[in-house]
Parts: sequence; structure tokens; C-alpha cells
Amino acid sequence: MFSLFAGRLVQLQGLDAGTYRGLARQMRLHTFHFPALRGTITAANGQVLAMTVQTYLVFADPVEMTAQQMPQVAAALAGPLGMPAAAILNLIRHPTSPQYVVLKRGVPQQAANQIASLRLPGSRQHHLDHLPGIAMTPGYARTYPDGDAVSNLLGFTSTDAAGNLVGEAGIERAYNSLLAGRPGVEEAQVSTDGQPIPLAVGKDTAAVNGSGLRLTIIPALQWEAQQACAAKVKEADADNCTVVVMQPHTGRILAMAQWPAYDPAHPSGIASTSDLAVQDVFTPGSTAKVITAAAALERGGQTPDSTYTVPDQITWHGFHFHDAEYHPTEKLTINGILANSSNVGMVQVAQHVTPQTQYGYFRAFGIGEPAGLGLPGASPGLLPPPSQWWGDERYTLAFGQGVAVNAVQMASVYATIANGGVRVQPTLVEGTTNGAGRYVPAPPPPSRRVITAKTAHELIAALQQVPAVDAQAAQPWGVIPGYAVAAKTGTSQEWDSQRKCLCMYGASYIGMAPGNDPQLVAAVNVQNPRKGGYYGDMVAGPVFSQVMKFALQTMKIPPDGAVPAHVPLTAP
Repeated sequence: MFSLFAGRLVQLQGLDAGTYRGLARQMRLHTFHFPALRGTITAANGQVLAMTVQTYLVFADPVEMTAQQMPQVAAALAGPLGMPAAAILNLIRHPTSPQYVVLKRGVPQQAANQIASLRLPGSRQHHLDHLPGIAMTPGYARTYPDGDAVSNLLGFTSTDAAGNLVGEAGIERAYNSLLAGRPGVEEAQVSTDGQPIPLAVGKDTAAVNGSGLRLTIIPALQWEAQQACAAKVKEADADNCTVVVMQPHTGRILAMAQWPAYDPAHPSGIASTSDLAVQDVFTPGSTAKVITAAAALERGGQTPDSTYTVPDQITWHGFHFHDAEYHPTEKLTINGILANSSNVGMVQVAQHVTPQTQYGYFRAFGIGEPAGLGLPGASPGLLPPPSQWWGDERYTLAFGQGVAVNAVQMASVYATIANGGVRVQPTLVEGTTNGAGRYVPAPPPPSRRVITAKTAHELIAALQQVPAVDAQAAQPWGVIPGYAVAAKTGTSQEWDSQRKCLCMYGASYIGMAPGNDPQLVAAVNVQNPRKGGYYGDMVAGPVFSQVMKFALQTMKIPPDGAVPAHVPLTAP
């Protein structure tokens, strides 16, 4: 027996000594993770849109309480935790493990201070005294001062197992690596009773806080646009509404609002957090007529004064087309076709360009490709190539059917025209601020010429006629005193997936101001209005009017006194 003991000692202390030393060190070595401070998201004016605050996880160890103390502890915590004392007591008496139960997560600093100062009746007022069995672990939470006003754009965060905030949607997700920083790690050796061993070798990696992000959003304009959307959805009993406001010459998006919205601090589920302006697509309808018109002006030998005989309906190559409302046969110029939004006229205009040319102009304006914002879930839209067209698709495309777009893409189409034919890629980011406080402006977004300045000027002149034409029909939403607004309405037939038919409607109104040097573009889209009509001018027009007036005031753009261009809409 002594020989066996001796042999075993030789094995443990001699042959296997290194292995057991390593195992012992591994048992003593503990790794602690420290989350980095997530960067702040601000608006163009520096207003905070998303920030990180310290919160606490409050937990209990029931073993450290007596049966008599448990109800007292629960009663003391009820106020700071905002929970019924009975609910707290139930958690303490039925813990998830014998020595641990979470009472509440995300407890703010003020409540944590209250908890730290709590004492049971009769306890000594000593700085080491506290509620028995109650402890708190610090962590971080994301807060959004503007609530749901920018929720669709910002997204939201969750917390991983190490306590790090992780972006789950919108800007929070798209720029997660920039905002998140790098968590810190500390390795320490501890004794069997859990106490750190002094002077024991460990390894520390300091946390690197995330960078801040400054957006191009104007908070007041974002809020106004959202309120206008919310009111319209309620009034029209619509599915949703989006508003996008852009600066044509910079590509900056000043507002990207929608309704419905959600609380980013407490999202009910990922399905309710869609950013409709980039994720949802719709049929643009007549707002897309400017694209085929531009192709005809540049590649089809047409001019704004080219004249067409336009009845209220027409059969072309075996396909039947009609305008939205009955009218007698007219001789309309291309200016008049755009101003009166004639589908029949656009079918004839499309004859002057090849399908490939028409498709190329749609692509050049940014349809069928990502808008460039880099937001998660963004749709490039639906634009099939000419090889996949069938029957009347080249004609329906001329008046905005047979193609699907998102709200940012359509805003960009009109921003391109407003910018003299140069498309500046839409952008939401103005710059970043690193952990040391150094601000770095974002590089200018890429730009490219899509149409000539001459064509852009001709299209603006034609679009300046729309507000007056609509006003004659008691829809004066593009008339803003002191400004010559160029605008276009759109009413589209949308696919109803339940009834399997084109039996829903989309209403759009897109316009630019002021005068002949537009500095703002506002695009409004309302989907599936059920009350008060469905035409673009009567449904989306009031939202455009409210938002554009507010935008001109907010951006301090004074009236320029310009009047609509004088162009012929009809011919003898």
C-alpha cells in the first residue's frame, strides 16, 4: 500500500505536475467583461436622438434573508422598483435558483440610489448596512429622448450576454460597429472564497468607447412630418404614410418620417419596427411620368411643346388605356400631359423611345438599385429588364405602373430634377465623433449627371403648372404664396395580397421649392386610404402642403417671388 501511495505521489508531483498546475491556474483564473459606452446619435443641430445611460440589474439572494425579513425587504423595494410588494415577495420566495433571482432589469440611477440607501426598521445606520440579500449589477441601456418621432430611422438595441448593447434595426444596426466600440476584458486570479489574489498575474484590456454619429435630420421638421402623417392615417383610415424631405444639392435627408411608429426603448417586435421609407415598396403611379418624359425629350426627338391628340381612352396595339377621369379629346403638349397627368398621353410619348432606353432612364434615376443609405432591409425596388416585359408593360411603365419603388427613391428622382439633372446619392450621416471628441465630417456623397440641365429646367417648368391645375379642381395644396412650387401627384393601383387583385390605392404628392432654384424636395406617400377618396392630390396633397410650408420656415428660405413658368399646355 505504501508503494502504491508513493507511486501515485510520484505521478502527481513529478510526471503530471505541469498538467495539474495548469488546471489549478485555470480554476483560479476568472475573466470579467466590461461593456463599452455606446456612442451617442445626434441630429444635425446637435440635439441628442439616442444616448446611453447607466442602469442596474437588481437581484436577491434569499438565503441571506430571514423569513421575517422577506416581507420587509419586498415592501421597501416596491417604491423604487415600481412593482407591487406582493410580486417582489413572490420572486424572493420562489427564486430561479437557491441563491439568485432577478427582481428587475434596467433600473435607472435615481432608483438605484434609493435602493442603496434603504435600511430595514431597527438596523444600524452604518455605511455597510443595506437591505439583506439585495445587490445590484451596473450595466447600460439605450434611451431615446424624442420617443417615437425618429424610431423608424434610429431602430433599437438589445443587450447580449456580456452586457453589450447591440443594434437590431435602423441606424443602430447599420452603424453598430462604429457605435458599439470595443468591450474591455480583465483577467484575475481568485481564491477559493472568491476574493482576488493580490499581485497575481492577470491581463487587462481596456474598453474603447464607441464613436458618436451626427445625422442630417432636423428634429423639428421630423416631428412635424410625423404628426402630419399620423393625422392623415387617422383621417383617411390608411395603412401608413411616409414623408421624405431632401436637399437636392447635398443629398441630405432632413426628415424621413412615417406613421405608424413605435417606441424604440420598448419595441413590441421586429415586425413593427419597419422603416417604411426604405423597406416598403409601392407603385409610384403618375409621379414616375417625369422619367419617361425625360427620355423622350433627350432621346426621342421631342420637345416640351410637342403636341399629341389625347382622348380620355385609347386602344394601342391591342391594349386598352384610359385617364383617371373622363375628358373630351384634347391636343396636349408634353407640358400639358404632365400637368394634367394623362395616362393616354404618356402612352403615346413612350412610343418615341425604345424599351431599353426607357429602362435605362429608370435605372439612371436610381430605380431598381439601393438608394445608398445602407440601412438594413432596404429594398432596391422592382424594375424588371425589358427582356422580361410582356404585353403592355412599356406603356404602363410610362405612367408608373409595373414598377415598385420606395419613398426615398422617388424623393431622389425629384431631387435629381431639382438639382439641374445631377443625382446626389441620398445620405443620412453628417459626420462622426470619436471617443476623444474629435469630429470628422462625412465625405460628400457620390453624384452623377442623369439628364441635362436643359431637360431638368424644362421638366421643372412643366411641373410648375401642376399646382394651378389642381387648384382649379379645388385641390390647392401646391400653392404656397411667394414661391413657385413644382409638383406632381400620383394615384396608383396596388396589389391586394388577400383579394388577389389590383384593388387598393396609393396616393402620392412630390414637390420642390422655391421657384426656379429648388432647395427642398418633399415626397409624401399614403397607402390604402379607405375614407375621403384615394387620389394623390386630395389625400397626400394636404400633408405635402403642411410639411413644405414648415420646411421652408424651418430652413429659413424666404419667398423669392417667383411665378410659374409660362408654357403652353394645349395646342390649337
